[in-house]
This record gives sequence, C-alpha cells and structure tokens, in this order.
Amino acid sequence: MAMKRHRRLGLSATEIVFAVALLVILGITMVPDALGRLAAAHDARRIEDAQHIQDAIEAYHKDHGVWPPAHENPEYGGWDVSQDGDFIPDLIKEGYLTEVPKDPINDETYQYRYYVYPKGSGGCKGDASFYVLGVRAFETNDYALKNKGQFKCASRNWGDEFAFVTGGGASETSTTNLGVPGG
Repeated sequence: MAMKRHRRLGLSATEIVFAVALLVILGITMVPDALGRLAAAHDARRIEDAQHIQDAIEAYHKDHGVWPPAHENPEYGGWDVSQDGDFIPDLIKEGYLTEVPKDPINDETYQYRYYVYPKGSGGCKGDASFYVLGVRAFETNDYALKNKGQFKCASRNWGDEFAFVTGGGASETSTTNLGVPGG
C-alpha cells in the first residue's frame, strides 16, 4: 500500500519572514518618495493660495479704496495669521473669498500672514498704506528656491522673513504696486 502524501497548505515561517522583509524594503523605498510628492503638493497649494488671497485683496482695494483690515493677532506681532481661523475676515464676509485660507499644515511653522502698514513704513514709497502677504515656510527646498517672491523697501526686506512674500500699494523707489509674485 502506497503512502499518501498530504499537500501542505500555507507558508513556512521562512517564507513569511522573507515576504515581510520584502514588503518592508519596498515600503522604506517608497515612503520618502510619497512624502516628497505630498510636500511638493502642499507647497504648490501655498503659492496658489497666496495668489488667490492677493487677487482678493486687490479686488477689495479696487472696490473700497482701502486694503482689507487685518485681524491683528498680538501673539504674532500684530500680523493676521491663518492658523487662528480668522484670516482676513472681510474677504470672506464680503465674498472675495469663499472660505478662510489655511496653509495645508497651518501650525506655528506653516501659515499665511497678512499686515497693513501705514504710509512710509519700512522706508516704502507710496501714496497711502500698503499690505504685505507672506507664506511662512515651504516643506521642500525646491519650492523655496524657485518661488521666493519679493517685497522690500529702503529699510526692510520682507523676503528675508518669509519663504514667499508679496504685497501692494508701495515700493522701494516709486508709487508702483509690487503686488506681483517675484516682482
């Protein structure tokens, strides 16, 4: 009588360890790439948000003749900050923006800031008050290098304070508007 062999079902301990090790190696190689893509997407959104906010600020100014008031937060030197949930409230209230702009992370490091300065502040030339809008930080060096933005006057360069900055209503040398990213 011939002996019947039973076919084994399942995996041996060695096969399981090998499979888990392979999955770990794949995960280790893929996670940084996925995180890098997520960080770059966050940075792209920051630039897009800044441009939408700037457009809303400029439209408000065109309609009202003044910059929208900042919700001054004393914890941040009077800057209106996105992380407190009350960022440039008049833009929302009057329909220039549909929702409160928030940085994708929106914490102490990653946030948007807005401030309205009186005429002549920072050595700026202009006929009236002016505003500065900044993105505090980027997550990737690539965005930081390619998307600096610029807003500076004779005695202050906001580009040194922000990862990306823009503004309008004043300039270093004339009454032209510097509210163009990078310009």
